Amino acid sequence: MAELRASGQERYENKLLTLPPSGGGGCHTALLGCATVGVRAGVKPDRIFADLREHVHGNRNVPDREIREAVNKAVADNADSGKQAYHPVSKPAFDAAAALRHLIETGRGCQVQDFNECSPVRIDWSPEMDAWHVLEALYGHDERLYLGPAQGAVRVGLEIRPATDWINLLRKSPAAMPHIIPNPLTGEPAPLASGKGQTLRGDGCVAQYRFAVVEFDSLSREEQLAFWWAVRLPVALLVDSGGKSIHGWIRVEGVDSAGEWTRVIEQYLFGQLLQPLGVDGSCRNESRLSRLPGHYRKEKGNWQRLLYLAPEGKAVAA
Repeated sequence: MAELRASGQERYENKLLTLPPSGGGGCHTALLGCATVGVRAGVKPDRIFADLREHVHGNRNVPDREIREAVNKAVADNADSGKQAYHPVSKPAFDAAAALRHLIETGRGCQVQDFNECSPVRIDWSPEMDAWHVLEALYGHDERLYLGPAQGAVRVGLEIRPATDWINLLRKSPAAMPHIIPNPLTGEPAPLASGKGQTLRGDGCVAQYRFAVVEFDSLSREEQLAFWWAVRLPVALLVDSGGKSIHGWIRVEGVDSAGEWTRVIEQYLFGQLLQPLGVDGSCRNESRLSRLPGHYRKEKGNWQRLLYLAPEGKAVAA
């Protein structure tokens, strides 16, 4: 029996070392296979979860939820072997104040050029070209996007257009609009939250749940730069608002409905993690506006400037 257990352990360790990359490499399926080998080898579920989390690699951010589901299924599928069901150990209370201090201290002193140098997409163009480069990197040509002011009338074909139309327009006349809704829209009206009337750019108009917008009200610009340098989130884009804020777009994976957005993004990501760290909770909805890189703010005398661009989502200093 001891010899068989050792053989199983070796097979499990080999599975961990040969885990394929995420983002099209077959990682999702391999998680279950590796977890199954671990369960059969007698490895405790909490240990399997930690091992998988440590060995996952690749372009796509693999959330803890996906790893945990793989471990749960492996345990359930092998329940008749006498292995214990996986009940995650309760985590200690999240000390948000201490976590925020740690992040700021870790990233303290970083400068804009540090973000530029870490950007997976090299930002080697002038500020007025930011907008169409961002649209070209992040969207399919037929995806409909809102670009325009924060308030005012919204018309399909004008403020809401396919990405390729915006790209062509911005290449010819690089005067970018001040705001964008990062998530693509349907182009169809949906009821307002109040139930009175309809809108073309509300939460019910979102076609793809791709980005969550994150910004702070309470941190200085230097502290925000430090936060974004140190935090381990799948950052797709960072933009200097041209004022006091840095807006971040977090890449979202595996959210396909408004209900999942509410549960995963609003309740978990914002409610349990980001808002305790001081992030503005009003950003949590799926049709949230963000400052668009490439717009010149006359009232501030500054550009809304692209700092970092990683289409697949990547922690800045990872």
